[in-house]
Amino acid sequence: MDILENGLFALGQVLRLPVILMLWICVALTLFYVGSYLVEAVARRRERAGFDLKRWLQQGRVLDGAADDARDAALPGNLARLLAAIRELDRAGALRHGGLENVVAEAEERLRHSLDGPRALVKLGPSLGLIGTLIPMGSSLAAMAGGNLAAMAGQMVVAFTSTIIGLATGTVAYGLVALRQSWVSASIREQRYLAEVVVAEMEGR
Repeated sequence: MDILENGLFALGQVLRLPVILMLWICVALTLFYVGSYLVEAVARRRERAGFDLKRWLQQGRVLDGAADDARDAALPGNLARLLAAIRELDRAGALRHGGLENVVAEAEERLRHSLDGPRALVKLGPSLGLIGTLIPMGSSLAAMAGGNLAAMAGQMVVAFTSTIIGLATGTVAYGLVALRQSWVSASIREQRYLAEVVVAEMEGR
């Protein structure tokens, strides 16, 4: 039994370095996502200033327009890319029989995949923080048993810091997910609305 218990303790200490490194990676990814979302928020605010999809659709047909005219330039980036793909399929005669549904589904999937990274951090950050807390606590208890209070205090500092970092990254990532989820939902609604108008134009031909 002593051999097994000592082996588990040694295994926990071996995991200490990878856990700390992964916590640093979580911090770096969180900062990266914060920066990229700020840039995207500024770009989204700029390209959507005064834009209204219903008013845009009332200005003319979707499929018959030129891909590079001034009207299309008012579209946000995700709608412009979707419209370009729809028009390309229409020119190739592949828009019917599932072609439109497929291109819309691919656009929605790309939007939803943009949430995967922050969603992973929501769970991964606190989990790594908990692991990074428990491992030093084992060393702290061993130091306390040996009467080394300075070592015990140092290990406890590492343990509590790991908890703070893990919870902080998870909390920030959750906020980013909530923010981007609203963008994704709004973009998906617009894409589906555009697709419905395209279907109506196809039926009217």
